[in-house]
Amino acid sequence: MFMLTHTYFLQQVLTAAGLRDVEPDIYIYNVAPDLLAIHPRISSARTHNLRRSLQAPGQYPKSDYVMYHLLIDDLSHYGYICADCQEEFDVNSRGYSYLKGNRLVKAIMAVHEIIGKDISLNDAVYQSHLIIEMIYDLVILKHIHAYKTIDVLVEAVHYTAEKKMDEFVATMNWLYGLPEQEIIDVMNSAQYFITKESMNSLMNMEGRINLYKDKFGLRRDEPLCDDGLKDLFQRAMDLIDDEELFFAETVKAIKEYNTLALFK
Repeated sequence: MFMLTHTYFLQQVLTAAGLRDVEPDIYIYNVAPDLLAIHPRISSARTHNLRRSLQAPGQYPKSDYVMYHLLIDDLSHYGYICADCQEEFDVNSRGYSYLKGNRLVKAIMAVHEIIGKDISLNDAVYQSHLIIEMIYDLVILKHIHAYKTIDVLVEAVHYTAEKKMDEFVATMNWLYGLPEQEIIDVMNSAQYFITKESMNSLMNMEGRINLYKDKFGLRRDEPLCDDGLKDLFQRAMDLIDDEELFFAETVKAIKEYNTLALFK
């Protein structure tokens, strides 16, 4: 799932637990697996390949919020929590975003055919799950507005960069072995890219379609391509009719997994 969905999910969990006076930097730990990957030398494979059974020593308590992100992604990608598995692509995945995305695969291949760009079945399946995750943010948009999720994430970026960098650097170094300067570079970039204006500009269908085009090299001003993508993304929107159920199921599964202090 994308950063705003992760942030909103954490907000709901904290609200349910009656935890309202929390340090803003916990939201940065929660999105760290995605945030760190904006650095050209840090891959998402690296940030997502932590043992789910990893137990943090007492000096790194906020690493639990990193793990919460990974457990949510497990349920979205695989349909179960991978205690000690590596993040791997599985064309037959039973995860939420893949099950939903399977119904988009033919349409994705058709769009590529229109522009004369080859795509394998595996790549179409991978893209299908990503489209579901892109659209999920839009489906829960009214909740994101109600919880002021964008404001919370933007505030968390600045709070961490200005007041909590030593702790954040130490925790990310322990988790991933990343050099201090790379972590600092990530937070400097985050302050530039994660703003209310930039986040709000992506919170519509056009913003998500352009994000998809940029990521997969489809930025072509061809009416047939654009029409196909609009139809594709609308189909994705229509497929997500159980967003609250998915959140409830993630909470239940993570409680049963029972490793995070947040759920004890």
